[in-house]
Amino acid sequence: VVNACYGGTAALLNAFLWVESDGWDGRYAIVVAADIAAYARGGARPTSGAGAVAVLVGRDAPLTFNPKERATHAANVWDFFKPDHTVEYPTVDGKLSQVCYYQALEDVYSRFCEKLEATSDQEEAENKNKTNLAADEKNENSAKMYTATSHDYFVFHAPYNKLVQKSYGRLFFMDARKRFEKTGEKDVEGIDAEWLGKPLEETYTDKGLEGALKKLSAADYKQRLEDANMASKRVGNTYTASVFLGLASLIDRAGGRGDLTPGKSIAVFSYGSGALATMYRLSVREPTSSKFTIKKMADALKLMERLDSREKVHP
Repeated sequence: VVNACYGGTAALLNAFLWVESDGWDGRYAIVVAADIAAYARGGARPTSGAGAVAVLVGRDAPLTFNPKERATHAANVWDFFKPDHTVEYPTVDGKLSQVCYYQALEDVYSRFCEKLEATSDQEEAENKNKTNLAADEKNENSAKMYTATSHDYFVFHAPYNKLVQKSYGRLFFMDARKRFEKTGEKDVEGIDAEWLGKPLEETYTDKGLEGALKKLSAADYKQRLEDANMASKRVGNTYTASVFLGLASLIDRAGGRGDLTPGKSIAVFSYGSGALATMYRLSVREPTSSKFTIKKMADALKLMERLDSREKVHP
């Protein structure tokens, strides 16, 4: 996979599909994502970091994956690459890279929500048929719409924390545009109607919109993303390990508090420059065996405690 930050996710999806296939022989799959983010002197250097995360994949797990609940984006862009192998630093177009991240996120988010809505509609129709209700009696206005607040938690690929905050706010903007396109509704608090009709590419650098979305999404960001983002704030960018470090951070913090209970859902956004991205859903369940549980995962991780125990040294 040339989209390095996506490499771990590519391996994870392959592991998922193997474990759920008829060819699975009962063994666990192990996905290891490890990387070092190093930058030349400049504005990006403070985001540098390093990390490694190992993920065990098998059946009867406390976190489950449905292959129908995912969407993937691919594009050929030169926003971040390493043309000179004698130098450890990448060549980065920061502004282009941020736009590519937004475009990938918005594409997968829109199609991910459409898939979940279609699945929800299908399940509702099947339930109605089971109770002998005519499918054409369905009220279209009651159809479930998935939004930026439909999932209990989100985990984002995190090059730096501010980008995750701004990107989550963009999901509220995408929801508002979707409602506007479907119903003509413009009454979204904090979002001027003029923004809803603009081409998306004209909104990426609009500071007024950026500020409005940050304010609109602030409470939900704190509720749904702060736990997952805590480790990356303390470690920095870990490239291909980034999204897995976010998941570990969520399990350590929310799972450690007992908040990751059965029925909760986690939307995961993985991104690699170049560009390749996937959004998928993980669902929390109670395994039939007590061998693996969210609590045991949190107890084994003790991630915040381990980060607190680090020794600070002068570079």
